[in-house]
Amino acid sequence: MENRDEIFMERAIRLARRGRYGAHPNPMVGAVLVRGGRIIGEGWHKEFGGPHAEVNAIRSSARSGRGARGAVMYVTLEPCSTSGKTGPCTGALIAAGVERVVIGAGDPNPANSGRAAAILSAAGIKVRSGVLAREAEDLNPAFNKFMRTGLPYVTLKIAQSLDGRIADFKGRSRWITSPSSRAESHRLRAEADAVLVGINTVRSDDPSLTVRHVRTRRQPSPVVLDSRLQLPLSASLLAGNHPVVAATGKAPARRAVLLRRGGAEVLILPSDRSTGGVDLKSLLKALGRRGISHVLVEGGGRVIGSFLRRGLFDRFMIFSAPLLIGGEKAKPSVSWPDAPAVRGALGIRTELRSIRRIGPDILTEVRPL
Repeated sequence: MENRDEIFMERAIRLARRGRYGAHPNPMVGAVLVRGGRIIGEGWHKEFGGPHAEVNAIRSSARSGRGARGAVMYVTLEPCSTSGKTGPCTGALIAAGVERVVIGAGDPNPANSGRAAAILSAAGIKVRSGVLAREAEDLNPAFNKFMRTGLPYVTLKIAQSLDGRIADFKGRSRWITSPSSRAESHRLRAEADAVLVGINTVRSDDPSLTVRHVRTRRQPSPVVLDSRLQLPLSASLLAGNHPVVAATGKAPARRAVLLRRGGAEVLILPSDRSTGGVDLKSLLKALGRRGISHVLVEGGGRVIGSFLRRGLFDRFMIFSAPLLIGGEKAKPSVSWPDAPAVRGALGIRTELRSIRRIGPDILTEVRPL
């Protein structure tokens, strides 16, 4: 029985990933209905505001003519027990006559956490929790962190040459990585609530920071680190995107007025004592209060280095092209002042999570130790 539970939970995990671009800010969830050892219904959370995975699986079984009564439901996340945009999934499971529910990970949302098993058991439904719990929890790292801490999950992303450069001595950077890597970068954008860059990136590249090459129902919010409010009023990201511009008290008040008139939200935040720039911890707290649960940082070497040096990241995605730029004045992919990032250590140690080929390039994912 236990081995069978793992087999069907693996299927539910694969289904959950189909909601990668639609479920957010809700978590990705997959569900499988089984009777007599055979799958009779499947579902996943397709889009925010739509039916949850359990309901879609129940409807799938009804369309097949089998129905869910007496079946076993495998679901990657603890079923919700409160009403929001949809009714509680615990109620749907009870009404459908499900006999047993097998749960992967617990729900970190305090409104639901730990309640489903008691509700279902009281209705006479057998419950088993924690099946492939780690794999199920790994589906939703941003949702999990935000629910537990109120802070956004931070993904750092860089596209570099094999020798760790993001531009040559003239500042040329198009295109270091391949179209395949750029498409994957847009998939990362589609997963995030916000895309963060520094003012130097905006002034040199004038990016729109929008998602392309991926079908998505929403665009992430642009966030600009701009301590003195130098953002040009003609910047592309001001064109209907309502960016967040993070500045310090040193910024001219007149510039703040003009940018707000242009559609930006200007945040005046504390200064970092060591650099004089925006204090990144304060910025992440402010973004969390605005409901931003996942920030993709696409800044240059100094911005990436600032997040790394302060330990304010949850994963680092490094796209490396088989290209050597060289040169003494070429721009490095990671930069911070010439002092140890960690006292007494050579550098910042990370955990290698994966390495995979993206077209001709290599994508390396590391996370903090």
